[in-house]
Amino acid sequence: MDKPKILIVDDEVDVRDRIKNFLRRKIECDIQEASSGRQALEMIDKETFDLILLDIKMQGLSGIDVLKKTKAAHPEMDILMITAYDSQQVAREALKHGATGYIIKPSTLEVIHTKVQHLLTKRKKYLPKRTQDKKN
Repeated sequence: MDKPKILIVDDEVDVRDRIKNFLRRKIECDIQEASSGRQALEMIDKETFDLILLDIKMQGLSGIDVLKKTKAAHPEMDILMITAYDSQQVAREALKHGATGYIIKPSTLEVIHTKVQHLLTKRKKYLPKRTQDKKN
């Protein structure tokens, strides 16, 4: 089985780094990052991702704009929205435009891992990181 490909899109480098580093410890995966909606769309045009973690509120192109354009071109792609705004309106809008789900920031990394694991398992792409036996 090929490693799942995940794209993390957030304009905050520390958020991207925390999520990326945590997921890499838990999952065998290929993680790429985009710091803007425009950069994300360029990457999505060039390759297919199994899952996109997409911040809603970013400078320039919003996460909702990226969601709409991505789902129009790649309706099969799973997109998990990340928002600091616990708003039913924001959640409804994201789901209406094809988001697979959403996570409220700040959320624990375990919550993010659980949702990512669930979505990748549905795609038969979940590869847990194997703990190596250090005993010789």
